[in-house]
Amino acid sequence: WRAYVHGFAWLSDLRAVGSDASRELARSHIIRWIDTYTRWSPLIWQADVLGQRLTNWLTHFGFFAGDAPQEFYNLFFTEVAKQARHLNRIIMKSVTGPGRIQGLKGLIYCGVALPGYENYLHSGMRHLENELDRQIFPDGGHYSRNPHIHMEVLADLVTLRETFVAAHINVPAWLTGAIERMVPMLRALRHADGGLAFFNGASTGEPALIDTLLAKSEVKTRAISSAPHTGFHRLSAGRTTVLMDTGTPPLETAHKWAHAGTLAFEMSAGKDRIIVNCGMPEDTSPDWQQALRSTAAHSTVVVDDVNSSEINLDGGYIRQPGHVTSSRREIDGCVIIEASYDGYSKIFGLVHRRLIKLVPDGGEIQGEDNLIGSGGHRYNLSFHLHPNIQATILQDKCSALLKPRRGAGWRFTCLDRAIALEESIYFDGGRTRRRTQQIVIFGPLGNTGATIK
Repeated sequence: WRAYVHGFAWLSDLRAVGSDASRELARSHIIRWIDTYTRWSPLIWQADVLGQRLTNWLTHFGFFAGDAPQEFYNLFFTEVAKQARHLNRIIMKSVTGPGRIQGLKGLIYCGVALPGYENYLHSGMRHLENELDRQIFPDGGHYSRNPHIHMEVLADLVTLRETFVAAHINVPAWLTGAIERMVPMLRALRHADGGLAFFNGASTGEPALIDTLLAKSEVKTRAISSAPHTGFHRLSAGRTTVLMDTGTPPLETAHKWAHAGTLAFEMSAGKDRIIVNCGMPEDTSPDWQQALRSTAAHSTVVVDDVNSSEINLDGGYIRQPGHVTSSRREIDGCVIIEASYDGYSKIFGLVHRRLIKLVPDGGEIQGEDNLIGSGGHRYNLSFHLHPNIQATILQDKCSALLKPRRGAGWRFTCLDRAIALEESIYFDGGRTRRRTQQIVIFGPLGNTGATIK
């Protein structure tokens, strides 16, 4: 919350009110900030926070400075110039990942808005081009593998392009190309309710804001079905959508708080989410953060209560994550995804293989999980349900009816094993924890592993 306060994104809320009182309040907050924070401190002068502050100050300048006295203009631009010089010195030495893009955006805005600072525009654009080559995969995905971060980076690029157009600066081809690659990927990571899938700490986002971003992008390309570089597959037929994580967990420099949810999937029917991951609130305690990063918080297999990628409490992973292979094929109109992950290989000598098949009309999904090897003692296979799903175990103990509030119901069946309903939790981005359930299938691991259909 401190980063948010010092980034001044909340100026847009005061601008939305649009009254004289809100204008004066915005100006008084900026004056108070300048008078108070005269010395360097780590968070306030961190490149991403600094970049956001400069971007928001310059973006909303016309709102809060319209009738200001000359003293305010002198104070404001002296402070902006000081902060811009500091940002120019540190931007490529401090933060990495999406934070660096936010810092470079602020530097570019200073180069556009401040007379005599055109060199900041050129150096910012040069560094941003190199950064996008590093952070955006050829299939358009952001290397954090977090759908919400992907959306935020795309929003930064779209607003930069709008700024260039407004300032009569030629939009570079590399910026246009990045936007054109990222939009189909963002569409691929959405469910039909308009929200984002819960992979690697993403929250659902605000569907109306995502719609606005896609409209502003002016890119009409449809969602891609396969993202081999980023590591996601999308299966869609009829009203059914399945999104599956088939990528190696990202590096710590790409996303410090990535999850251990490899080969997890989410499934929705129409605007009803059926099978989900547990999600991640935007602001939470370290204990909850680690719990929700765990493999058990995802719709996939856990062996002996051990994470498939060993997460570090300080961010990143304790050991190098394993290797993922995946393939996609179509047989008689059915789309089949087959993927395997060797994250349990070093610990237990096991490989997890998952196959998901969607029939042409979207009315049936078939899945199979294999644990190949002879290590470990027990497996636990979870299918977390959205809170709006009412689940009932049927008399045969191998099936459950899943009934959404609005749409058609589904029947979940395990061919040769009993299933159980257990408690689960769900976060859709806010701090409110919603109680829900999960379908659980568990059993011993013999000398030949296990196969669950």
